[in-house]
Amino acid sequence: MPIESIHTYLVYPNKGIAEPAAIVGSQVPHEGDMFALMKSVYEKADTECNIGIAFNKGNDGAQANARRTMLTAYAAAPGVDLGRTLAEQLGLVTTRRSGLGLLFLIKGKEGADHKVVVSRFRANNGVVVNEGADMLTVEFIDRVFMKNAHSYKAVVYRHQSLQGGFWSGMAVDKQINSQDLESSDYWVKDFLLSDFMTSPAFGTRRLAIALKKAIKATEDLETKRQITAAATLASGLGKETMSVEGFCKRFGFTEDAKAVVVKQLDRADLANDNFQFDTEEFTKQLPYRTVELDNGAILTADAASFDQVFEHKSVDGGQKTEFSTVGSVVSEKLEKGR
Repeated sequence: MPIESIHTYLVYPNKGIAEPAAIVGSQVPHEGDMFALMKSVYEKADTECNIGIAFNKGNDGAQANARRTMLTAYAAAPGVDLGRTLAEQLGLVTTRRSGLGLLFLIKGKEGADHKVVVSRFRANNGVVVNEGADMLTVEFIDRVFMKNAHSYKAVVYRHQSLQGGFWSGMAVDKQINSQDLESSDYWVKDFLLSDFMTSPAFGTRRLAIALKKAIKATEDLETKRQITAAATLASGLGKETMSVEGFCKRFGFTEDAKAVVVKQLDRADLANDNFQFDTEEFTKQLPYRTVELDNGAILTADAASFDQVFEHKSVDGGQKTEFSTVGSVVSEKLEKGR
C-alpha cells in the first residue's frame, strides 16, 4: 500500500496569541471512513493540486528553508512529534478568521518516490473532535461531513530524494470560495515559507496581454465580441485558480477564438500553466473597453462597466447596433488618427 502513515492535529488560530493553545495530535488508523477520505485526498493530489509552489531560499541565497527541513524530517521518520512541529507553525500563522482546523500529514511511497500530502480542513466541517490530555480522536460523521468534505487546502510533494528533492510541490485551495475567505497567502507564504512558481500577477498579466493582442490580431467580429465579453465579466472571478485554456473554456470561447488567444502566448504549452487570478492586475492591464463603429464613432468606457455606461440594441434586422448614453461633458480632446 502506498500510504505508510497519516497523522492529524487540531490546530488553533494562534496568530498573535501571547500563550498559544497546545497542539494535540494522533495517528489515523488505516481503516474506517476517515482513512477512506484521506486516501482519496492522497490519491487525487497528483492531479487535483495544480498550482506550482516552491520553498523560498534563505535570505543569503543559501539552499535552506526551515519549513522544508521540518517536512523532510517528518517524511524520513513519520511520527506524531515530528508532525507536531509543522502543526505548531501552522497555528502561529492562522487567524481567528480562518478558525480552528484539522491538519493532516499523509506519507506514502509511489514506486521510488517519497510522497507527502499536507492538507487542512476546517474543524467545523463535520469532523467531530474529542480532545484528550495527550491524544486526539477524530470521528467521521458521514451525514454532516460529506456536505463540505470537498473544501480543503492541500499541497503534495514528491521526489526520489528527501535530501536533494522536495524543493517544489503542487498546491490546491478549495476553501477560497467557502467559509475560509482568506487568500492562500497564509497557507503558502506564511506557513510553508514558499511562493507561487507562477505568481498571480504574472499569470494574470500574461492572460490579459494575450487577450489584448488577440483582439488586434483577428478580423473576425464574433471572436472580438467573445473576448471583450469575457474581459468585461472577468472582474467577478475573484481569486480563482485557472489557466489561459481554462479561462477560454469558462467563458465558452469557440475553438477558433481560443486558438487566436493561445497563439499570442510565447509558447503554446503556457496555455495550461495554472495561476491564481488577480483582479487588480487584470484591470490594470485591460482598464478600458473600446468599440469602433463603421460610421467613425469610437466608444470607450471602463471595461467592467461598459454595458452600463452605454445602452445598446440591435437595429436594421440585427445588421447594426444603436448605442446611447447620457452624461455631463467633463472633457474634450483631439487625438491623432489610428
